[in-house]
Amino acid sequence: MRILDKARLRLRSLCRRPNVDFELEAELRFHLDQLIEENISSGMPPEEARRAAQRMIGGIAQYKEECQDMRRVNFVEDLVQDLRYTIRSLAKSPGFTGVVVATLALGIGANTAIFTIVQGVLLRPLDYPKPDQLMYLTAESPAIGGTRNALSAPEYTEFRQMNQSFAAVGAYSTGGAAYTTGEVNLTAGDRPLRVRSISVDAHLLKTLSIQPEQGRFFSDEETARWTGTLPPPIAILSHGLWRTAFGGRPLVGQKVEIEGRPHEIVGIMPPGADVMDNHTQVWLPLWLHPSTARQRGDHVLYVIARLKDGVTFEAAQTELNAFVDDWGERVGTKDHVPTNRPLRAVDHTLQLRALQDAIVGNASRPIWVLQAAVGFVLLIVCANLANLTMARAGSRRREFVLRAALGASRGRLLRQSVTEGAVMSGAAGILGLWLANAGVRALIRAYPTGIPRTSELTIDLPVLLVALGLSTATALLFGFVSLGRGRTSSMVTALKEGARGASGAWRHYARRGLVIAQVAFAVMLVIGAGLLVQTVYNLTRIDAGFDRSRLVTFSMTLPMANSDPDTRAQAYQRVLDRLRSVPGVLGTVAMSGLPPNRTPDAIATPIENYTSDDGRTFEIIDYYQFVMGDYFGTMGIPIVAGRGFERTDNASQGKVAIVNETLAKRIWKGQNPIGQRLRPPGGSFGATDDVWHTVIGVAKDVRQRGVERPAGTELYVSLDQHGVSPPSMNVVMRTTLPPAALSGTIQRVVREVDAAVPVVRLRNMDSVFAESIRRPRLLAQLLGTFAGLALLLAAIGTYGVLSYMVTERRREIGIRVALGAARSHVLTQIMKQGLQVTAIGVTIGLAGALAVNRLIASLLFGVQPTDTATIAFVIATITAVAVLASWLPAWRASRLDPNVVLRDE
Repeated sequence: MRILDKARLRLRSLCRRPNVDFELEAELRFHLDQLIEENISSGMPPEEARRAAQRMIGGIAQYKEECQDMRRVNFVEDLVQDLRYTIRSLAKSPGFTGVVVATLALGIGANTAIFTIVQGVLLRPLDYPKPDQLMYLTAESPAIGGTRNALSAPEYTEFRQMNQSFAAVGAYSTGGAAYTTGEVNLTAGDRPLRVRSISVDAHLLKTLSIQPEQGRFFSDEETARWTGTLPPPIAILSHGLWRTAFGGRPLVGQKVEIEGRPHEIVGIMPPGADVMDNHTQVWLPLWLHPSTARQRGDHVLYVIARLKDGVTFEAAQTELNAFVDDWGERVGTKDHVPTNRPLRAVDHTLQLRALQDAIVGNASRPIWVLQAAVGFVLLIVCANLANLTMARAGSRRREFVLRAALGASRGRLLRQSVTEGAVMSGAAGILGLWLANAGVRALIRAYPTGIPRTSELTIDLPVLLVALGLSTATALLFGFVSLGRGRTSSMVTALKEGARGASGAWRHYARRGLVIAQVAFAVMLVIGAGLLVQTVYNLTRIDAGFDRSRLVTFSMTLPMANSDPDTRAQAYQRVLDRLRSVPGVLGTVAMSGLPPNRTPDAIATPIENYTSDDGRTFEIIDYYQFVMGDYFGTMGIPIVAGRGFERTDNASQGKVAIVNETLAKRIWKGQNPIGQRLRPPGGSFGATDDVWHTVIGVAKDVRQRGVERPAGTELYVSLDQHGVSPPSMNVVMRTTLPPAALSGTIQRVVREVDAAVPVVRLRNMDSVFAESIRRPRLLAQLLGTFAGLALLLAAIGTYGVLSYMVTERRREIGIRVALGAARSHVLTQIMKQGLQVTAIGVTIGLAGALAVNRLIASLLFGVQPTDTATIAFVIATITAVAVLASWLPAWRASRLDPNVVLRDE
């Protein structure tokens, strides 16, 4: 109770001070009057009685101040006084104030921006109830190259029904026989759209504990209908699509055309609802073709499960291992994977991963690298500002000593210094938050798919606390650096030296040490950035197997509901023919997969007269490429053996195919592949039966799954010969015109073929390649920016220290010049000191870089962490910057006029 009373009285003293002061003065005057009356009663004259009472009590004003000190009221007055003095002092030094606030804002802004990504991507839990219980289940078969695969329908069904470790299990697919892979055509009014889609069973949202904002979710009867009948035409829309495409009007129970069929909208998802960062816009009931649903080797379902309360990750993984052993003994491993190898040779297992880890993937290391980089930048900023602050404090030593001589305590002076730092740090923190928010938004716009969980990147409370912590720490740094070791100097010495702004030897060594630290950190950052820039350069110089110059591409999908494979082939042929007649278009082709950003098909393909080392008569081919038109001529892919597809390869002729170099070497191993036969599954491209195809040519390898990955095996099939086509195709044109000039023509041509089909991803092939290396490019750009900032700050630090040293030694330099010292000698001596500091910093930075760069080795391509050329270039660059930063103050020192200097002294 006593503590509460004290708090209440102190708060009253602050908020109602005039009343408290009046009451205090009245109380003191009451005691004075009482004492005067006692003195008069003892026989003193009134005037003498008053003087005696005042001598005994003392001054009322003094008592009031003592009481105010006891109530800590004067602290507020002192703080207000410090703020006023700080604002006047900083206003008199606008250059210093501006440099400090701007530099610190950059450091705080960069750290806050990257920490926003760290918090939103890596640290913030997923927006589901008990997110730590959510697991992502994958099938692993590393012996045949299958990692993090989906599960088959029988595996999923048995696992969901028989497991003991999970409270709920759900599945989804980004494709299926009913809908095209991952995207669907949707008509909003008269606008055709291509939107992200996902097919889910009724158990998935129960597993994630998501409830639709409007309407309902799918029932058990509406999903997992693995029969020949298509699923019911119902759908759920994301909150964002409902708002942007339909204006937020009531839509539940209404019909919307999806893939050419009217679908009833049964629900609207809440804002932010998604699965696996898929940016889902349309949710559809899961459906599988009966043949797919029966095959244990068709891995088409992605599974998410929720652990039961109290069940550990290890216990659940142990149960999964038992499932695999049971499946292997009961049905044989060959039924689970497309091979007949023994169980242990294939090593077919089920693996758990935390759902958040599965979503983030391999993005965590680059993000932590960026966080470390901006941490180095902030350290460089603090070192730079500490140098500036010490220089300013040196010029204010006379002021501080005089204030101390007049009664100011060291704590009072420290509080004044901390207040100055707090004002500048607070302004820098606010500006840094604005820069961080703008930077994160710009980053998302520039790389919408380069960072996971971008929809969750916000400046929340933890981010604000980090920004506040950085601002507070720098404010304290300013305070302590400003006051420094002021109490070690006598007043006489300080007053004598203050006129020249001299400082002690400790400040000189401290400033040199701070510059060394800046150079060392800058070297580490610039070397890391140089290695990543070299990585991006190496990726852009890779021969992807075709000539990507003057290629323009777009994608289109014909609805499956109102077109069969024959009709789709005719529609695509009309598009190609009409585009081929456009002036400036040199060639057109349609293809099922667009390099170099494809996902492997991994299709088991029988091969005539072929037996593998383990007895297989088929091979898993990584990529199938179904083409229409002059594919190899338009794409600029050389045929290294045999011939390409020709117009004579029509439906009346025997079916032909072309293989790439890797497939020819792997299958026929030195034999001539021309004339060999293989049998691709007809269902993979719309044909009704499986037909033997004769190999007529070998094409140069084309990189398909990222330019940094080696080419896989690939089979080319001409759809012109079959007269069929899959729903989705990529159209590529070799043209002298840019995409913008062709946009209107392409839209018109596609609209004439099917007005409900949108044209999407219209771009040139260089943009496609840029997308394939977007993550290393983003990392290189950000780290390069931070490294450039660090290098600039290190140069400013070197320049500032030498300039201040020249200012301190003006009298000495003037006397030396007057006594005959050559100006060139003065120039050399000053530059020598700057380069010595740089050399020490570079040496320390190199040692640090060699140790730290091992952490980014996995992010490099075609370059080693100890790359000599990169390190030599960085050293040369930093040396050149140091020479320039040292030359400017050295030149100014060499031009001093001794007459002017000595007269000023």
